[in-house]
Amino acid sequence: MLHFLTGGKRTAEESVGQVRVADDSTPVIPKNKRCFNERWRTSDSGQHHDWLVFDGTSQTMFCALCRKHASDGHRSNSFVSGTQNLKLEAVKDHESSKSHLHVLKIAKVKSAPETTTAMRTLVSLKTAQLDRMALLFRNAHAIAKKGRPFQDFEWHCTLDKRKGINIGKTYVNRKQARVFIKYIAAVQREALQSKLSETQYVAVLSDGSTDSAVLEQEILYLRICRQGKVEVHFVGMQDVEKADGESIARAIDTIMKTVSEEWQSKLVAYATDGASVMTGARKGVVSRLRGTNNHVLGIHCMAHRLELSFKDAINGCNLARQLEDLLSGLHTLYRKSAQNRANLKRCFLVIGQRPLIPTRVGGTRWVSHLLRAVDQFLRGYEGLTSHLEEVKSSDAEGVRAVLKNKASGYLRTCQDSAVLMFCNFMHDCLTHLSGLSKAVQASTVTVAEVHSCVSTTQTILTKYKTRPGPKLKGYMDQHSSDDPSAVRVIRAKSKLLDELCQSLQTRFSDMTTSLLQATKLADLNSWPDVEYSDEFGESKVEVLTVHFKDMLASSGVAVDQIQAQWTMLKTRLYETGESLHMRTWPGINRLLRHQCPDILSLVDLILTLPASTADCERGFSQMKLVKSDWRSRLSTTTLCDLLVVQLSSPSIEDFDPNPAVQLWHQDSIRSRRPDFMEGKKKTEECASDTSESDSDDE
Repeated sequence: MLHFLTGGKRTAEESVGQVRVADDSTPVIPKNKRCFNERWRTSDSGQHHDWLVFDGTSQTMFCALCRKHASDGHRSNSFVSGTQNLKLEAVKDHESSKSHLHVLKIAKVKSAPETTTAMRTLVSLKTAQLDRMALLFRNAHAIAKKGRPFQDFEWHCTLDKRKGINIGKTYVNRKQARVFIKYIAAVQREALQSKLSETQYVAVLSDGSTDSAVLEQEILYLRICRQGKVEVHFVGMQDVEKADGESIARAIDTIMKTVSEEWQSKLVAYATDGASVMTGARKGVVSRLRGTNNHVLGIHCMAHRLELSFKDAINGCNLARQLEDLLSGLHTLYRKSAQNRANLKRCFLVIGQRPLIPTRVGGTRWVSHLLRAVDQFLRGYEGLTSHLEEVKSSDAEGVRAVLKNKASGYLRTCQDSAVLMFCNFMHDCLTHLSGLSKAVQASTVTVAEVHSCVSTTQTILTKYKTRPGPKLKGYMDQHSSDDPSAVRVIRAKSKLLDELCQSLQTRFSDMTTSLLQATKLADLNSWPDVEYSDEFGESKVEVLTVHFKDMLASSGVAVDQIQAQWTMLKTRLYETGESLHMRTWPGINRLLRHQCPDILSLVDLILTLPASTADCERGFSQMKLVKSDWRSRLSTTTLCDLLVVQLSSPSIEDFDPNPAVQLWHQDSIRSRRPDFMEGKKKTEECASDTSESDSDDE
């Protein structure tokens, strides 16, 4: 104090909380600086506290059990987030708190479920009680599988009672339906956890969308390969506060930790829709998830690339835009007017043809919908033009002038030989592009198969430059070859094909890199004949081994043995004499897993690489059916449970409720009471009988 009154300044070494250094360079902790004491891990009774953890980096201590098992209502506890109140009294207060004591019971139940009261009760339950619970779980599974609301559970149970099925009087309400679905979903997550613990490599597929409550949702799928068998699983969904790289990466980590704590050590690829927030070089989601693991690949969905390639090509084509405007206008004309639709159907019946109503052109990304619209237009051309002529004629009664003008304009475009000829050409192109799109959207398609499909499609489109496709050829055979509009169509066709091939080449340019080219060795259809097999795949195996060396080594693969085992694998497969086109990687694994484990592990890694995020799109379609405008208040947790049951659980016929019933019993601290309402009913009946007898005596 005197030092400060005399104008002296406090030195850095004398500041509160700073570490002073003695003459022998040994750090000296200031007396007023509180530190964690290891003796706090032992209670007064001598019991060791394994749950007490100290983080030296942030200088905080926390309870590991509370952080793992605490409910959402207790997540704000300082011993969950981490406290800097380094006092023994704080440890003792937390040890005696109700939330910590509750978590201790939960941890005990999960560590030794067979010793709990609930498990002993389950063992002692009568067969009739188990059968009743199984029926209730079946009903809950059925309404979740079919996307029905929780209220349907109650009338399902009422219907069972009317059928004479004994399901009891307990747990027959909508709240218990939600609980049952929660445990059914938990069983599916445990199965997924078991699969992930056995697999070596994992690929993540994610996409974002907005639900009916206008919440940004991030959906997540996993792609794994075990012994040559590719599987894609729905993991979960998480609402995102902000659609930036940091928030999305945090949401993905939260979802993945529900099934695996070590998922990042197994990550080999991450597939996205190609948005800049996902693929940004510095702050993109792929860069954040990759971290220091440079072997992790960021894959732009091939189906999205195909759609973008097609959009790029038709942007500069006037005939293509004219055709799209025509198809969109016809769809609107007959969709928004019941009278127009009815009159169109009547015109089709007059000519003896099944009614073909114009379909929507846009609304989705996939080119298959445009192909359907073009196909409907060409097959229903006669009926459409017949109705349009009827509407625009001067004899039509009760038709407004606006509608007549529209019909006249659409009919003029339909009868334009250039538009009609170009429409047939578009049908030929879209047929192959649609086939490519459907192939890419398959859940188990590999990058190598996509490469082959893209190459085949480019070859066919290139041939269409010099010769017409089947649909265009049929049109040209029926019409005069000296049509002046043919020159215009041929010029537009040639330009569109050039731009489409160039766009495909640009969008799929990374497919020509050495790494993705090397994945073709997993495509058995691309293997050469035996006389050309000596050097086949040697360089590809080398490229893959160098890139994934660290990943393979951490998975227990002998990297130096891969080249030798590749030669052995080729030799054994060619020696059998069986066509490689008939072989599958699961069958090869059963045959040669013990002889060539390391090269087959590399093949599993290649097959794990995803080619598209179409599964995420299908997941969002299912989400919008479940969380509709009528169910917009569904929480993310409940929505996720419903989607797990819908997308991952067995069918209603194959569903086994016993694991979910067992988990439901195990997860309770107190014993479950399936006969609670039956006992209550008996008590009420006994009381009623007693009162009636008393009144009779009077």
